[in-house]
Amino acid sequence: MLNPVDSRASDQGPVLNSAKLVDGEVEVTWMGKVSSSRFSPFWLRDHCHARHSLHPDTLQRQVDTFSIPLDIQPAQIEIAAAGRALHIVWKHDGVRSEFPAAFLWQIAQTDGREVAPRRRLWDRASMGEAFPSVAFEEIMSGDAGLLRWLAQVEEYGFALASGVPVTLEATELLAKRVGYVRSTIFGGMWDFTANLAFKDTAYTPVAIGPHTDGTYSFDSPGYQMFHCLQFDGTGGESTLVDGFRVADQIKRTDPISFEVLSSVKVPAQYLGDGVHLRAEHPIIALDHHGDFSQVAYNNYDRAPFRLPTPRMNAFYKALKLWDSLVNDPAYEITFRLAPGTALLFDNWRTLHGRRAYRGFRRLCGAYLNKEDFDSKLRVLRSTQTKN
Repeated sequence: MLNPVDSRASDQGPVLNSAKLVDGEVEVTWMGKVSSSRFSPFWLRDHCHARHSLHPDTLQRQVDTFSIPLDIQPAQIEIAAAGRALHIVWKHDGVRSEFPAAFLWQIAQTDGREVAPRRRLWDRASMGEAFPSVAFEEIMSGDAGLLRWLAQVEEYGFALASGVPVTLEATELLAKRVGYVRSTIFGGMWDFTANLAFKDTAYTPVAIGPHTDGTYSFDSPGYQMFHCLQFDGTGGESTLVDGFRVADQIKRTDPISFEVLSSVKVPAQYLGDGVHLRAEHPIIALDHHGDFSQVAYNNYDRAPFRLPTPRMNAFYKALKLWDSLVNDPAYEITFRLAPGTALLFDNWRTLHGRRAYRGFRRLCGAYLNKEDFDSKLRVLRSTQTKN
């Protein structure tokens, strides 16, 4: 082990202070940090960043994980590059592994799992009348505008785009700024009226309660875009509910119902138009850190299922609580989606609905994949940081 590094390097990101073998693990300490971090030798060899182990262009693993001895041990441990790297030489083959300090720090903080992004949970009172919005021209003209728009969607679960040309083509261009349009049984880009072209209440003028789409899909659409191209009538206001805000309320006030809603997988199905889709999701899904990762709720599409009577009764109690809150005006925002304004929202977080209407209404839109949205945000933020 080398002596502690010069503390002057600590203002440039995570810096290693010391490294040694403790109880069969490699323990490192960090400049300016009280806590230490430990890594197993096998894990370190498997995650070596040297060119012989990690392809420099594809960043794919090249080390043969399955040839690593289970009892692998370091012969030499040293801090390099003024604390910016850790080098280890292995006893069994003399190969040297390299690890950037920034990589080890990230793993130490998150175990390699992505942390939930910064989110602002809202209800009607906290949202007010100023909805997140970015102009179409700003979104289309450069990455800064696109990043601002997507960051709003990430933070609030939705955002508007103003000044959108009232055409299907312009709406598609806007959607493709995020990623490719997802094709489903409804096609790619939709352009529809209340014509019952599909066996879905969206293709009628009746009121639709708060719900998420695609609960009958294994991978429910991550994001959804709406743009009203033409409206001549009354009613038809759009409604949004922050599902994570409702989930948080239940978590704080009724832990038993929260446990039920986050553990019981609810089946849903789409039956008609020559298909029979079926999948299961808990109404509230949690990630590895216990943070909210998805809500999946559509009582219209819930499929028959049965649990033992006590558990079934607990489910119905929790379901009733959930439904009462998502339909409570205190958690709902309402607005008219006028021609020229597009809505992009997180279908894994934000429940949407619609008031009944009379007249003619032409709506277009699209589904987008969760991974494409997240990828675009990572790339935009990485580029911004480099610049």
